[in-house]
Amino acid sequence: MGSGPALRAGSRTVRRPWRTTAVAVPLLALLALAGCSVVSQPDPAGWDQSAQQALDDASGEVGTARLALRAAADDRTWSSYTTVLVSEAEEAAGTAEEDLSRLQVPPERTDAAATALDLLGQAAEATRQVRALAVAGRYDDAELADELARLGTALDQEALRAAARAERS
Repeated sequence: MGSGPALRAGSRTVRRPWRTTAVAVPLLALLALAGCSVVSQPDPAGWDQSAQQALDDASGEVGTARLALRAAADDRTWSSYTTVLVSEAEEAAGTAEEDLSRLQVPPERTDAAATALDLLGQAAEATRQVRALAVAGRYDDAELADELARLGTALDQEALRAAARAERS
């Protein structure tokens, strides 16, 4: 009577104890939430490898945006192609930044994380600016082209530092 809801199975009645349901539902919810962690917690070497990958990816996207800007300025590509190319570079640079920012920074990598995330933010912003120029049909921003070159070098150098740290760990 007080043991839980009754279910009809053919001609007989089956009773389910409420305790099983009360324990199983929260347990399943907890297991589902544990598998959906938003922040990963790598060790220092794992974080360095992730940082190196993100920095390398962003450097490639900055290089792509710079090359697309130069090719369009020299009338060596179509404007629609340039716009699509730099839009994809912008998206990928932003993804590199987001992916690294989701990782929990080990305490001994706080300074390296600040530097890497700052550079990744600059890469995302620079590629956004290139996309805005491409949409407007302007490809002759020498100052932005210089910034892209400087940023690409800085990203490459920081990626090398991350790789060296990963090897030492």
